[in-house]
Amino acid sequence: MKNSIEIRQERAELIGKADTLLNLAKGESRDFSADEQTSYDGMMNNIDKLAKDIEVVERQEKLNAEIASNVTSTPSVEPKEVREYSFFKAIQGSVDGNLSGIEKEMHEEAQNEARSAGRTINGLGIPSFMLEQRADVTQTGSGIAPTNVLAFADAMREASVFDKVGANILSGLSANTNIPVTGASSVEWEGEIDAAADGGAQFGKVELNPVRLAAYVNISKQLLLQNGNAAEAAIIRDLGRAVGQKMDAAIFSTASVTGAPASLGAAASTTFTEAAYSANASIMADFVSAEQALAEAGGLEGNLSYVASPALMAELKRSAQVASVSAGVQGNLINGYPAYYTNGCTKVAGTSGDFYFGDFSKLYIGMFGGLDIMVDPYSVAVNGQTRLVLNQYMDWGVSNGAGFVKAVSLIA
Repeated sequence: MKNSIEIRQERAELIGKADTLLNLAKGESRDFSADEQTSYDGMMNNIDKLAKDIEVVERQEKLNAEIASNVTSTPSVEPKEVREYSFFKAIQGSVDGNLSGIEKEMHEEAQNEARSAGRTINGLGIPSFMLEQRADVTQTGSGIAPTNVLAFADAMREASVFDKVGANILSGLSANTNIPVTGASSVEWEGEIDAAADGGAQFGKVELNPVRLAAYVNISKQLLLQNGNAAEAAIIRDLGRAVGQKMDAAIFSTASVTGAPASLGAAASTTFTEAAYSANASIMADFVSAEQALAEAGGLEGNLSYVASPALMAELKRSAQVASVSAGVQGNLINGYPAYYTNGCTKVAGTSGDFYFGDFSKLYIGMFGGLDIMVDPYSVAVNGQTRLVLNQYMDWGVSNGAGFVKAVSLIA
């Protein structure tokens, strides 16, 4: 049997043929001929059948993907839709009101997703399966949890951190989602015939409820007409960066951002006393103390990484120089753990910069449905531009705040 991608393509082609046949009869102000009616009915039956085939095959592919998620390999071939789908063609079709082919098929898929989540698509829809790909799990320092990253804007990874650190990204959610969390049990030494004590295991949950994130980008109408691959990639990258930077700023902020889900800074509960500033020494000392604090909390395992403000980077790389080789910093590793830098981490210019250290497999990010992109050709028409307004619904939370250390390191 064909895979879901091939079946979707076949269905999209049939929809296009049926649409052409219908428009022909409409254009001539007549009913179908007997042969045309037979042909049209046959295509409709096949379109319905293929829709059911897609459901069956995608269910099996999802099960296969769950099994394959433990294999440390990355698919080398993109889904056919992602390769053939033209973002510019979809935008132009939305403006002209004549979406067709794979672009129309993907828009309809996004509409179906939105309906299942109890909302509507007000612009151009992009379904969630086009926003997700499976990345490899060979993260330096940890191969425990596979990482899902957003693939609508592949270059988004160059501008954001949340999708690099090994968080659990759950795409295509259609309703409020609760993730059960098992609490810690306790054991005690007891006498030969004494009653065992209650272990006290408690179950909690991470609650994910959709919160709206919006962004916009203006693009030249001339650029749309040229429809070049490089220009299209640049626009997608710009949209991706807009979303990625906003998410980083909300996730890694010390205090929760108004309107956004609670930040990691508000959830992280393991702390230590930061060192007084000492040039090229105190920040590295803070990073080592963070590891100690997490170890003492019983959390020194999992997808461990540092995420830090760029304000700390220079001093970290100058610290502990021995024969021109840093004892603690090797490339993008600090004390053997991956380190990422983002302006999402709070900083006070000339005074301090924040960082986190922890098991990022305890961070869950839920993406509800696909993207809704309103194509607005009027607001900036005087500048010869079209405005794209992006809406995405998401939420995030941590399963155990004690699995993260948040620190404020002095830089002066």
